[in-house]
This record gives sequence, C-alpha cells and structure tokens, in this order.
Amino acid sequence: MTPIGISILQTLKYSDHFGFPLTLSEIHSRLVGARSSRPLLITAINQMLKSKTISQTGDYYHLPGHASLVARRLKRAKFCAPRLRLAQTLAIKLSHTPGILAIYLTGSLAMSNSSVNDDIDFMIIAHSHHLWTTRFLLTLYTTILGLRRTPNSPRSSGKLCLNLYLTPMSYALPNHKQSLYTAYELVQAIPLFDPHNTRASLFAANSWIRHYLPNFPPPKITPSTIYHLPSTINFFEKLAYRLQLLYMRPKLTREYVTQDSAFFHPHDPGTKVLRGLSLKGIPGCKPSRTRRQAKGESSLEV
Repeated sequence: MTPIGISILQTLKYSDHFGFPLTLSEIHSRLVGARSSRPLLITAINQMLKSKTISQTGDYYHLPGHASLVARRLKRAKFCAPRLRLAQTLAIKLSHTPGILAIYLTGSLAMSNSSVNDDIDFMIIAHSHHLWTTRFLLTLYTTILGLRRTPNSPRSSGKLCLNLYLTPMSYALPNHKQSLYTAYELVQAIPLFDPHNTRASLFAANSWIRHYLPNFPPPKITPSTIYHLPSTINFFEKLAYRLQLLYMRPKLTREYVTQDSAFFHPHDPGTKVLRGLSLKGIPGCKPSRTRRQAKGESSLEV
C-alpha cells in the first residue's frame, strides 16, 4: 500500500474509533501524517475502494463492515443541532464574565457526534495573569445558574464542563500535550465567542499540529485589538490561584495546571486512543507522553 493509502486507512481507523465516518473533504483536511493534493487523494481512495480496503456509503467513507456508522452520524447530527444552539447561547452568556477573551466548543458536540448523556465541553481563553480569577467567577456563575457539571449532578446531559483554560501566555502547549489526539481536538474546536481571533494566534503558536495533520489549513492571522491587561499578577489572581489549588490538591491525579493554564483531564485520552489504534508506525504519529503529575491541579468539576 502506498504511503498515502496507509494514511487514509489510519485516518479512517482513528475516526472509526469514535464511530464517525468521514466525507472526502474531511479525509483530505484530516489526513494523518501525510500531505496530499486532492486529485492524488481521490486516486488513492478509488484504488482502496476497488480492493475493498475501505468502503463508501453515500458521501461517507469508513472501514469495511461499518456502514451502520453513517446512519448513526446522521442521527447524532440531528440530535446535536439544538444542543449546538444551546452551546452558542451559553457561550454568549459566559462571555460577559470579566477576563474572558474567547470561548470554544470542544469534544464530541463540536463534531455533532455527542450522545444523549454527554455534557457540553468548553475551552476558555482568559487574559494573561487573570485565569484563576476568571475561573472563580465562571465557576460561581455556572453553579448559581445550575449549568455546571459536578460529581453530584443527577445527570451530566447538557451540563457545562469547563475542562480547559489557556491564556495568550500558554498558547504553545507543552511537549507532553502534543499528540495526534490533541491536534484533532484543536482543529475540531469551534470558536463560539472569539472577537480577537485568538484561534489564529493559538494555531500559530502550535506549529507541531502541521506535523500530525499537514493538510489542515491553519486560520489566517488578522489584525487584533486585544486589550492588554497589566503584565504583573495582582493580589486577587494570586489568592484565587492558591485557594483553588488548595481545594484541588486532595483530588489530584494526572491533571496539569500552571499559573496560565489548566487541563482538567484526570487521564490522557490521547494516549489510550493512540495505543488502541496502533498508530506508532504512521509518519508523524506518536502517543503523547504523560506526566504522572504536574505542578498541581484538579478540576472543581471533580
């Protein structure tokens, strides 16, 4: 099989893990570890269809014997439509919280692939040196409104999970967070509130994404008018960070937290997915390296 054929197969294999067949355009933009023109990609796909290495159902491509995933994708897309509108409404409400630069929809809902029991995942971009003050206000606000998912929530369906916080100072993700899984998560994230085009800056700071997904077109940098808050950390930010860290310490597992970033994932799903799919032999793919524990963190969602 040609290198492009291998990448096509692994791209579908990866997507198949999430029960998500792909269109031709999606295969092209998400092609794993290889650059290819659209004509060359179409030629390779046609050859693979003839050899029955992959299959096609309507406009979607998938692994052989997995045609049922097409109906599942269409059903979930219809189910997710009102939830996407809800996510947009909630993002606009939260955007008024002091310190917020942008709000992104992430996870399965960003792909219109969530189930009835899934929550709504948001990534928050806060002003530099104001992450923990902003997070405190968001936690308070979403708790009062009954929007926040907690361990004691009777159900997580439709609840908000604020599981990732960044600031302009932490756009460049650390090495142990750089993986195919994270690359996909970033390219699939939907900016629901992004008046300063933080998405372009975020991608510019993470050029490693092109190593995993070289066909993905990065967003263009445009003039920005971000209001720069003072570069020094104020007393309230220090206090908010220390108090939240103190609250989270008993629950620490493998979450990762710094003064300007917070990754609230107790386990690294990227490593699990990559190991399960045996992607190590594909150009540009490697399982992400995890730390047993970083500086300190746990989610108040925990």
